[in-house]
Amino acid sequence: METEKILFTGAGFTHNFGAPLAKGMWYLIFNHEQVQAEPRVKNMLLKNIDYESTYYSIMESDYDENEKSAIRLAVAAAYEKLDNIVRNWGFRPDSPYPVNIYKVQKLIDIFSRVNKKGFFFTINQDIFVERHYYNGQRPIIPGIQHKQEWFSSLFNTTLKQKDYSQLPTKNYIDSNKEKILSISNFFYIKLHGSQNWLSSTGNQQMVIGRGKAKQLSKEPLLSWYFEIFKDVILQQNRSLLIIGYGFRDNHINRIISEAVEKHDLKIYIISPQPIEFFKKAMNKSKYRRKILIGLSGYYPYTLLQMFPPDQSRTQFYQDVREHFFGLR
Repeated sequence: METEKILFTGAGFTHNFGAPLAKGMWYLIFNHEQVQAEPRVKNMLLKNIDYESTYYSIMESDYDENEKSAIRLAVAAAYEKLDNIVRNWGFRPDSPYPVNIYKVQKLIDIFSRVNKKGFFFTINQDIFVERHYYNGQRPIIPGIQHKQEWFSSLFNTTLKQKDYSQLPTKNYIDSNKEKILSISNFFYIKLHGSQNWLSSTGNQQMVIGRGKAKQLSKEPLLSWYFEIFKDVILQQNRSLLIIGYGFRDNHINRIISEAVEKHDLKIYIISPQPIEFFKKAMNKSKYRRKILIGLSGYYPYTLLQMFPPDQSRTQFYQDVREHFFGLR
């Protein structure tokens, strides 16, 4: 795959448009009436404000069905509220987050033009990109039947049954991998699934919490996605632009660090946090040293600072264009 420039986003990307980060999601889940009605679930959330870990612990242990249902419903409701924020966001002067979406769209589109095969990876399960990326080449979500409204300005209503997609089986994926990757030169790959996906067994597919690698392996499409991620990253002459990723997922960090060590991967990060904050956050990761070796650019800006509503080209964005893409 001739792919030199790769885009990767985490929750901080959508946070630029008002969506909550992990702590904000915890509040939504903790405040849910079903959680408040289950003392053990409530207590577990109070003990550990990492809602992803709490979700996994409850779903994989000896909690009863009412308790598991409570956390499952609360998480689903939180993602529904997240989508309401995403759906109602608009590029308007009176918006509290007036990021110039047209400039963001142009940034994403560059990845379809500078590569023979362009890849946009995300660990986000929201559908911000499907709703708000509509200028530029439409990406393919591999293995997912394309809906006409996706990647268009028409996808602005609440999710309906027709907006949900059931994931393909292992047999289908194994028989069609090459064909799927030959029908486009730009791919949007949601490594942890999506809030509007149903698993190949018909259940809603949500991959959150500890044991993500184990959970990914249980769903054929997500397992294939991770293989694509490795195939793309673990090559020479790769540069990775990361927006809004907190480096909390070891299965992702492991591949990034391996790519730095064995293939000289160059990492560029857009994050509003200062570099000191990033280095401190990385202290808990066993991949810290290798990832820092690969760090080739750090841009402590929000997307609003890079893409203000007045249509101007900022020096902040110009730096990214020059350093990462080699464009002026």
